[in-house]
Amino acid sequence: MTKLTEPQNKPKDTLDKLDGERPTSLCLHYFSAHFEEQKLPVLVAGGGLAELRLGWAVGVLADGDCEPLGVWPRDGAGPGFWQGVWQDFDERGVGKLSWVSSADKENARALYPIAKVLPPFRRILGQQYVPVAYGVGVLRAEARRLVREASGVRAARFALELLLSGSGEGRDSVLSPDWPAVLEQFRPFYALRPHRRALVREGDRRLEQLGGMLARAVRRHGPFADMGAAVSFVAWTLARCQSRIEWAELPPLPFPTHPVGRAVARVAVRAAVRSELAACAAPASSV
Repeated sequence: MTKLTEPQNKPKDTLDKLDGERPTSLCLHYFSAHFEEQKLPVLVAGGGLAELRLGWAVGVLADGDCEPLGVWPRDGAGPGFWQGVWQDFDERGVGKLSWVSSADKENARALYPIAKVLPPFRRILGQQYVPVAYGVGVLRAEARRLVREASGVRAARFALELLLSGSGEGRDSVLSPDWPAVLEQFRPFYALRPHRRALVREGDRRLEQLGGMLARAVRRHGPFADMGAAVSFVAWTLARCQSRIEWAELPPLPFPTHPVGRAVARVAVRAAVRSELAACAAPASSV
């Protein structure tokens, strides 16, 4: 009998607890990391409520795949938060970032000094994850799409002017008042080669998808018991929503969908299993 080592002798519930708390390993190189912030209500002593700020991020690989990178409490402003995030990245195996997208543009440079920093499209256009009228929401989504897919600042400005010229009374609530000026901040993005621009565009699109799902989940949940419960909820929600998005984007399975086709497929599988079992049993019966 093999002698068990000390860690193997730990109770099973302790091992399960440690496995659940161990952070997931990440890839060595992400082309871009897109950061966003979520505010959550947390119960405090006396029955009151306090606002908790949590930062979370999505990473984009060189082949365009996206994945959530983690959740971190935003307990203060300045570069200290970003240095803590990079320490977490370093411990989990990340070695390089080429682009960082964050609304905290000045302090985000502390995450990875040689990476270029770009604000998220939603933030730079004066839009947040808050409920709005359906017509305004449609116009905002179209405005973000036009800015992402434009070939330059001039093309983006022309496309937005054309869009807003027919938006009627809702024009003022679609974009920030100084949107022509903030478009200038996109020049580093438009200077990228087309395939790299597509990677940043995909990361921002996934950030928007997950951010909307997360905001709705937080509104449905209500106040959290403490910071640990809030962090766990956000991490679990991001992982679940990421799985839902990936499943929705999969191509259709090449299996019959009609009930008759499925029945025929089951019969064929059973016949193949029976023939395989018969072939395995034949030598034994002849002995």
